Amino acid sequence: MKKKTTEWVGRARRARRGARGASALPCAFLWLIIPSAFAATDSTQLARELAAEKDHAGAALEYRRLALTMPTAAARGGYFWASAFESLQAGEATAADHMLNRVENETPDLTNPVLLLRADVALAARKWEEAAFFADGVLQRTDAAREEKNLAARRLAAAELRAGDVAAARAGLQRAPDPAPAALAAVEGYAQGHDKKPRVGGLLGLVPGLGYVYAGEWANALRSVLLNSLFIFGMVNTAEHDEWGAFGVISFFEVTWYSGSIYGGIDASQRYNRERLDGAVRGINGPAGFAPDPLKLPLISLRFSF
Repeated sequence: MKKKTTEWVGRARRARRGARGASALPCAFLWLIIPSAFAATDSTQLARELAAEKDHAGAALEYRRLALTMPTAAARGGYFWASAFESLQAGEATAADHMLNRVENETPDLTNPVLLLRADVALAARKWEEAAFFADGVLQRTDAAREEKNLAARRLAAAELRAGDVAAARAGLQRAPDPAPAALAAVEGYAQGHDKKPRVGGLLGLVPGLGYVYAGEWANALRSVLLNSLFIFGMVNTAEHDEWGAFGVISFFEVTWYSGSIYGGIDASQRYNRERLDGAVRGINGPAGFAPDPLKLPLISLRFSF
């Protein structure tokens, strides 16, 4: 009886060990599967968090790292494009251009998103002809979506206006599938206005403050008049009292401020022209823009705003 009991206990122990081994196998398998599933799901989480925190340079670097780990050309191209987009948001147009070159090497069929982003990169780099070329490329493509063409028309108009061609800017907006009355009004308003001539501003600056008045900078004009008047009064007063040392010092400052009035008239005219052009470009673009859906990366799915 004791022998049978011992055999039964041994069999029970072996059965329990087998059950524990069998149950351990699925558990081990699950531990292998779950982390890989989370890794696939959260692969862009760090880049998305960096972008949300306005650390666009960090997000660009993370998307570039992800691209280098991808096994397929399509996935690498998508992440390189996201890296280029974030580089542009960080103000690094050269880095964005470099990433777009890699996109074209990996996925030459990803045409419209690349052209749109290249147009923005060229505008940021103040390369107006390049920007117009890329925006025009989108407008010429038959497979471009309506939103892509509407945005490209605005970018084309902005580039042409920056280049000084008002007629081409107007024509570019008219190529959009949907009318943009506010953008057209901005172009017409710019065409009806007039730039200030820096040479005229400098000549008027011979009379302290008048160059600023010409450019519409009334506060600077008042400051120029007051300071020059103060120094001239000081020069006259010290000369009357034979205080030639003080006269020399005050005269030095007066010459500085007086010449500043002349150059200030030139700068004010140039500033007026820049602000007038910038205002017209802002009117053309309005809130129009695009951004990728980060949850769909590496697939490039653009979201547009107008």
